[in-house]
Amino acid sequence: MSNKSGIRLLLACMLLILVACKTTKIDTAQSVVPIQVPLKKIVANQQQIQTINASKVSFSIPMQNQQTPLRGSIKARIDSCMQISIQALFGIEVARIHLTQDSLILLDRINQQYVAESFSSFGSTFPVSFRMLQAIILNRLVDVTTKDDFSDFLYPKDENLHIVSYENSNFAIQYVVNDALHLLRTTVRDAEKRHYMMAEYQQFDTYNTIVYPKKNAIVMLFSQQQYAIDYSIEKVEFNQQIDLSIVIPPRYKQILLADIAKEYFN
Repeated sequence: MSNKSGIRLLLACMLLILVACKTTKIDTAQSVVPIQVPLKKIVANQQQIQTINASKVSFSIPMQNQQTPLRGSIKARIDSCMQISIQALFGIEVARIHLTQDSLILLDRINQQYVAESFSSFGSTFPVSFRMLQAIILNRLVDVTTKDDFSDFLYPKDENLHIVSYENSNFAIQYVVNDALHLLRTTVRDAEKRHYMMAEYQQFDTYNTIVYPKKNAIVMLFSQQQYAIDYSIEKVEFNQQIDLSIVIPPRYKQILLADIAKEYFN
């Protein structure tokens, strides 16, 4: 696979994170009790983090027993803004995804085009939220209810794993936490069982008092097609000043996210 094709495929997979977040009911017929797992440790760890600067990230797309490697970075100001930069040879940026609480900007430097839309404009076609995307990409717990205290979640324990789940008529979300209280997996599915996304996190390391995973993988099932992205964090700093500005070149053509989705996924 050519490097350019790999970049376009990685960009397409990143878009799937945006378009496949409509999530399915998880079977909770097993015996469950109201949530008891001491999530305070995980939440306390999250609350230490104001900014993340993963300046060296290796992305990889497993395809046909081959790995397509690319470089990039992930930066975030928690609950405010997040940027994912995809780079080609010599660190030249080829794409950037810029997310805020209410908007998405995507720069496609290969084709000199961009997307600028609000989350509210996605409607039923793209039912996503900034908090959910942030949680999936940055290994965070998020209470998808308005209570924000996980009191509506269920907590069955399976040996040394804590299965923390919530569902309603539209979607379901499940977290898998180990006894060390590391968030190992986040799964979301849609009620129609057409879309599925699972993020897995490994190799947790401690940076001063902050615990964070080095290896991450996102697997998605979208319109009966499965996609995957692996990304390893080689260098990360927390709570430093970061630049999250973005400039759209005037010569770039504006397109719709739906147009890109049709190009790749129809």
